[in-house]
Amino acid sequence: MMKKRDAVLIACVLIAALALMLVSRMMPKTDITQKTADVTLAPDAVEYLDETPSPTVEPTVEPTAVPAAEPTAEPAAEPTVEPTAVPTAEVTTAPTVEPTAEPAKASEQSSASAMVGPMPRPQTQEVKGHVILTVGGRQYGDPIPMDRDKIITIKQEDGKVNKVHITPDSVYMESSTCENQDCVGQGEVTLDNYTTRILSSFVICLPNEVTIELVPAD
Repeated sequence: MMKKRDAVLIACVLIAALALMLVSRMMPKTDITQKTADVTLAPDAVEYLDETPSPTVEPTVEPTAVPAAEPTAEPAAEPTVEPTAVPTAEVTTAPTVEPTAEPAKASEQSSASAMVGPMPRPQTQEVKGHVILTVGGRQYGDPIPMDRDKIITIKQEDGKVNKVHITPDSVYMESSTCENQDCVGQGEVTLDNYTTRILSSFVICLPNEVTIELVPAD
């Protein structure tokens, strides 16, 4: 049997959740254009998770290794062993024409690959929303576009650290130095569930005074 005290506690929690949901519905929509940062986002706070692919390493290694080894080893051995009276004209003309053509192609391939350079990090064509971070009641950096997979690390002077994981469709508190870890347990805010969550589009870390807000583009 449920005790009367437990029933009252559950009822209070449900009433508080309902009140928070009603308040979140009544709050006006955040205007991104009016959100200017009070505190500049630290330059080393952003960590991109979609690293630059490295297929450009393979074409630069293989073409230079194969042509350089084969033409230099074989032609150098043959002219020195055979007699120098008759084959001098044939040996000198044959190796000088063929090896020079292949390294030229290899050099063209290597120069072409060098011109391509590293591939840019993948980025969504359409930004579906922004994330606003607040620390101690002050906005931390400008609104962050949800254009790629990244982690924003918030380091405060007193040693408090929060890591916010942003994807093109969601945002959540990946880790925090707070004791209760309620902000981590609040889960992710997505473009699909923010209208049904108790905290709506917010993730709140009360001990560290860090707030995450997802602002859809539409």
